[in-house]
Amino acid sequence: MFCNINRRCVALVFPGIWLKKVRPLFLIISVCCILSSCRQDKPVPAKNHFDKEMLTQAQNYFSLYEYERGIKYFDSAYATIPHKDMLDIWSHYSIKGQYYYWAKPNPRIARLYADSMLAILKDHEKEYGIEYVRTLMLDGDILMAENKYSEALKAVYAGSLFAEKNLDPCSSYELSSRIGMIKFRQGDYRHAISYLKKSMAECASCPLETRVNQQAWAFGEIAVYYDYAHLLDSAIFYDKAGLDNIDSSINLVPKQSTYLIAQKGYLYGNLGAVYKVLKDYKLAESYLKKSIDINNRPGYNMHAAKDAQLQLAYIYITLSRVKEANDLLQAVENDLNKWRLQGGNNYDLAVKLLVTKRIYYDKVKNTEAAFGAFKRYHILQDSLNVVNKTQAEQDLDEGLKQTAQQDKIQLLSKNNQLKTTYLSAIIVFSVLILIILAMAWYNLKRSRKNAHELTKLNKLISDYNLQMQNALTALEQSYEENANIIKIVAHDLRAPIGGITIAVSRMLEKSDWSENDQSMLRLIQTSGKDSLTLVSDLLKTHSRSKEIKKEPVDMYLLLVYCVSFMRLKAEEKGQKIELDAGHFTVFVNRGNIWRVICNLIANAIKFSPPGTTITVLMLKKEDNVLITVDDCGIGIPDNMRDKIFDMFTEAKRQGTTGEEPFGIGLAISKQIVEMHGGKIWFEDKKKATGTQFFVELPIQYLN
Repeated sequence: MFCNINRRCVALVFPGIWLKKVRPLFLIISVCCILSSCRQDKPVPAKNHFDKEMLTQAQNYFSLYEYERGIKYFDSAYATIPHKDMLDIWSHYSIKGQYYYWAKPNPRIARLYADSMLAILKDHEKEYGIEYVRTLMLDGDILMAENKYSEALKAVYAGSLFAEKNLDPCSSYELSSRIGMIKFRQGDYRHAISYLKKSMAECASCPLETRVNQQAWAFGEIAVYYDYAHLLDSAIFYDKAGLDNIDSSINLVPKQSTYLIAQKGYLYGNLGAVYKVLKDYKLAESYLKKSIDINNRPGYNMHAAKDAQLQLAYIYITLSRVKEANDLLQAVENDLNKWRLQGGNNYDLAVKLLVTKRIYYDKVKNTEAAFGAFKRYHILQDSLNVVNKTQAEQDLDEGLKQTAQQDKIQLLSKNNQLKTTYLSAIIVFSVLILIILAMAWYNLKRSRKNAHELTKLNKLISDYNLQMQNALTALEQSYEENANIIKIVAHDLRAPIGGITIAVSRMLEKSDWSENDQSMLRLIQTSGKDSLTLVSDLLKTHSRSKEIKKEPVDMYLLLVYCVSFMRLKAEEKGQKIELDAGHFTVFVNRGNIWRVICNLIANAIKFSPPGTTITVLMLKKEDNVLITVDDCGIGIPDNMRDKIFDMFTEAKRQGTTGEEPFGIGLAISKQIVEMHGGKIWFEDKKKATGTQFFVELPIQYLN
């Protein structure tokens, strides 16, 4: 896919791997290794050993992306050494490993050189401490390129612990920088920044030139990390701090002036990229032009200059300055073609160029050219995959040839190690056989014991199952007996209640009763009929039929009846019952709902003190009627709130005048309401004592 041109995306192609930010990795090597300024080619003098200055000069070319120039200088310098010792060979592998890591990115070949470097230094780590640490850092770089971040951290941490114990404090700053870069690759920008700041503090004890180079590099990379963390103000701060630092120190290290000026151009490019994201195109253009003016010349960081030109071209495209954008794109393309002819690989810039050209052609509405750029991008990707595969095969042969000398050095020691390994293997194998035999005997003994225990356990489970079956049979018998008792009691209640109802009916046939007496007699008559209905329901409790017979009921008349029925009980405690309701017709079972309302009013009377008022309210709420029974009673304790709707609940209390509780009224009420498709609940009164019970019933509810 195309990179998003609005992000500072620089890509380097490894086999099957895209590295989003290669400059921090590359510059840290240049900072670690640069001990003198970048300079033009000079004749290579004959040397007895490959000294540090020659190695540094080759790496200086690498720092400016002049890989082929650097490797040619290195090869010519290495050829002048007549007698190569162990350190010469290590230096040879080091520069080759870096070359195959950066110039011809192939982690597989770079890994061969890194392994060879470790093999050379084996048993000489303390004697060549700096070389050993640099080898671990290269190993970490390769692992990071392979996206093996945990292994990369392990390698760099090993180098850090070694440096802390065996080297001077100045040796640690490079390792802290490496850890910061790995954290950056993992997307952990906060810790990445903290490690770079730590590296700046650690290099305080280093020589002046090293300290100045590290600070110049670190300021820019901290700014980039803040950019990726979307903390653009902090990114701007560190870019500007880096520029101030270079201005104040460049005269102190004249040999490093070229590198510092190139780094200054890089910081200008950073600022331009940040202001581009902030859409401050005027300021972004100014900084990008400064970056280009500094680095767009041989001996400086032309790679950064080309990147800045592409950033500036994007701004021109956005501002519809298409001619200026086209000129920049053409200039970058010409330079890339020159570098390609010279053997240079700038895949990241080539990819970014195609991305920007596609955006440019979209802007000028040249659809065919835009599609061509898009197509060339994919062709480049495909060709890179093929080249990398072929290059891996060729470079493998070359890498094996380079390691032949090191293999000869280790051949004798490996033979001795091989004999020792065979002897150790025989001893270990014998011990393993004895352990296996001992474990087999132990497992056999344990299996027999487990089988015996399992037999006992199965017998115990069988006994428990038999006991449970007996208990279940007894429980079923008890349930049937209880059901029969309930039916007998309910059946026996029908006769006396029916007698009361008939007697009252006969009494009502006389006309000499007062109006008040007639009202009381009718109340007794209605109560008797409802009681008979409840007894009938009780007889049906254990039948399989759960059908509820419903009829249209005027809820107002039902509430009037309930209040009238309970008023005598309330007056015994000096209480009043007030009713506020309208006429609403609901399909319900009249007797069941009468039972629910009477239960709620009875509870309100029971738990309210004498002289208080109980309010019954009914109103319409959308497609439901909401009935509220409001008392001024003692409320419901927290430890009983979840139990009051349970059948035969333990949440029972005596009334305010010692009334006996039974603990089933609310449970029965809840069952009745839910069978009607309604809800019942309670709430504490917010500004007074007492409780409010609510019953919500659907107005149109049919089976």
